[in-house]
Parts: sequence; C-alpha cells; structure tokens
Amino acid sequence: MSNGSTLRLPTPGAPERPRRRKWPWILLGSVLVLLVLLVVLDRIAVAYADNKAAEQMKSQGFPTKPDVSIEGFPFLTQVARRHLDHVHITASHVKEGPVTLSLVADATDVLLNPGFQSGTITHVNGTGLIGFSDLAAAAQAAGAPDLKISAAGPDRVKLAVNVLGIDASATAAIERTGPRTFRVHLTSAGGIPASVLGPLNFTFRVPDLPMNLSIQSVRVSRQGVVIHATGSNVKFSQ
Repeated sequence: MSNGSTLRLPTPGAPERPRRRKWPWILLGSVLVLLVLLVVLDRIAVAYADNKAAEQMKSQGFPTKPDVSIEGFPFLTQVARRHLDHVHITASHVKEGPVTLSLVADATDVLLNPGFQSGTITHVNGTGLIGFSDLAAAAQAAGAPDLKISAAGPDRVKLAVNVLGIDASATAAIERTGPRTFRVHLTSAGGIPASVLGPLNFTFRVPDLPMNLSIQSVRVSRQGVVIHATGSNVKFSQ
C-alpha cells in the first residue's frame, strides 16, 4: 500500500460542471448604479429649480420668499417637454400692514418657452387664511375699538367689545369687494346704538398675491377668514 495521495481520475462519461457566468450580475449592478445616479441627478435638478422659482416670485413683488415644490417624477423629462404638471406653493406670515396671510397654492400645466426664462401658467388655485387676531388688529388700526372676533357662521363673524365697562357683542358679515379686498360689514349691533360701538365697518386689503391671483370668494372658518383665489393663463418671465 502507498501512503501517498491518491489521484482520482474523472469518471468516463460524467458531465463537467458548468462555470457560473458573472457578467449578467455585473450588468445588473451597473444598471442599478446608473439608475441611482439618475435619480440623484433628478432630485438635485428639481431642488435647484424649486429655489430659483421661489426667488423669482419674491423678485416680482411677493412680500416673502415662498416654499416651492415642483411635483412629479422624473423632473428632467418634464424639463425636456418644457411642461411642468404641478407646482405646489406655500407661504406663511405674508405681511400687508397689520394683516398677516398664510397661503397655499397649486399651479397646473406650466408651459415653458425655449430658453426656460419665461412661460405661461395655465391655471392657479389658491387658498389663504387670515386669523381673527389679525382682523382685530387691522380693525383697531382703522379706528375701531379693541375687539375680539370669532366665527358666527359661514359668512358671519361675532364682534365682542367692551363699551363703557359693559361687555357687548355685534354681528358682522364678511363679503368680497374686489380682487384684492374684502370687508366686514356690521349687520347687528346687539341692541347697542352703532354710534356708541364706533366704526365697525372695515375694508381689508389682502397682501399682493403671486401669479396674479385674485380673490373669488371669502368664507369664515374657526381659524379665521378663508380666501379662495384663482388665476388663469398667467405669463411670467425672469
């Protein structure tokens, strides 16, 4: 017997094991890396575009720089088509005199001209909120007494006031008076002569809105006065 190692000869007719091919996995990995890079590039591009759009709105007269979010994925294909499906805009603490406005707006079908420096917004739909404390401050600035304002219905507010040491309340209607204005109009003085209550009819000017939004309606909510504003075929340029 030999103590050396035994050499095993292949069994005649036995098939050899096929070698595993690595190139499909390498190709798959390369494709995944490329897709990740494209997604990252797309998100960087949309973040840059969001910031530039916000800066442009502020430079064209909007009181504060809003937050802009261009919706939809991928963004770069929208750029290639020169057509943005949906742009979401929010702005808080927009100041106009004693009135502060919070705004949420959605622009749809934004068509970009060659060069991407100008275009047309087909439709804009926005909602703004002015709190009751801001309404009271604006009323006092207009010469009204110190008021506490609260909701009294979809188009009514309750005005609480102290007259000669006596707490009294009145009711006023809220109504749109123009594309940038609405007014509070006294409807019931609660049995107290209106002359004693002082000037309780006020007109409020809403801060200049972006994209030529104009007020279509106003209503009263628990938080304040809600403004619905729209715009159509709005031209813009850098």
